[in-house]
Parts: sequence; C-alpha cells; structure tokens
Amino acid sequence: MSIRLAIFDVDGTLLRGDTICQAIARGLGKYERMCEFERWTGEERILSARKEMAEWYLTAGESVVRSHLTAISWAPGAHEGIAELQRAGIEVALASVTWSFAVEHVAQTLNVKRRRSTELDFATGSVTHTWGNTKAEFLTEVVNELGVSVTDVAAVGDSSGDYEMLRTAGTAIFVGTEPPDLEQVTHMPEADIRDVAKLIRSI
Repeated sequence: MSIRLAIFDVDGTLLRGDTICQAIARGLGKYERMCEFERWTGEERILSARKEMAEWYLTAGESVVRSHLTAISWAPGAHEGIAELQRAGIEVALASVTWSFAVEHVAQTLNVKRRRSTELDFATGSVTHTWGNTKAEFLTEVVNELGVSVTDVAAVGDSSGDYEMLRTAGTAIFVGTEPPDLEQVTHMPEADIRDVAKLIRSI
C-alpha cells in the first residue's frame, strides 16, 4: 500500500499553541472571551460562539482580520513536512472547523489547493458551518475526485473532532498529547510534521 492523499486538521496539528481564532482575537482585543469559547462544547454553544466571532470580524473588516493571521504559530516542520509529501507525489488537503479565510491563508502558505472549513462571507455576513463529520465527508469527496481508495489515505488530527475523519482514512495519525480513544491509530504526541511526513511516505 502507498499513500496517495494526506489530509490534515489545522489547529493543533499544523499549528500549535494558540488556535487561529485566539491569534485573531488577541489582535482584536477579544482574547479572554475567545478563551471562554474554546472551552465550549455542543453544537448550540459553538454556533453561538461563531455568531459572536463573525460579528467581531465584520466590525473590524476583512483586511484587519486577515492581518492578524501573521501571528499564528506553526507546528515544527510544518512547511518542510508538507513540501516533502508533495514532492513525493502525495496530494495534501486541509480539513478544519475554523474559518475559511484563515484556512485559505494556511493553504496558500503551504501550496495546498484542496480545503474544507467554515465559510464566512464578509459581504453578506452569512456563515456555512463545518463540523467534525464534515471533515470525513470532505475526505470521501476528495477520494472520489482523485479516483483512489480510502485505504490510500492518511489522516492527521489532534482532537476528538477529528475522530470521524481518522476512522474513515486507511491510516490514522494522532498528534494530540493525550492518547486518542480510537483503534488502529498511530499516536505521535506533538510530533514534528517532518516525522509525520516520513511515516506517511514509508507506508
């Protein structure tokens, strides 16, 4: 078996430390409130948090919000590891529940074309939400587009929100600190992405 597609979560996987939303909130003077949101669970509360965040972003304006993306903190070896996979002919995709404009920034930095995330339309204020199960659906969509099998896919995540995506992929890699409640997963806590790429290329 050889891996044809590697699909990565973003916050906590390709980025470490503050989440994208925390990095933006710090710049907007909303950091403490954002830290509260990060502890919220359940779809209803998360929807409420996203609504409030969207209001911050629309008030500040897209260019100001995007300017704070320079504060994101990359995982060790993120740029090099993704580039190594691409040089090996492995398609890379990003699946995240965070905001589309932020995932777009990450994707452009890493030269990744395929991505799925929560869409915010700065012109209308409308939000199209992405959840954990959406990541798995996106994985299946990309598999069908590429004409490969799920056994040819490696998925990399760091939290329970990635579990369905990890279960769907033929190879599952978990970089969160605590062991995941999953079977048949390789646990690489806080791994350098170069080491993750090396493992994927060896399969």
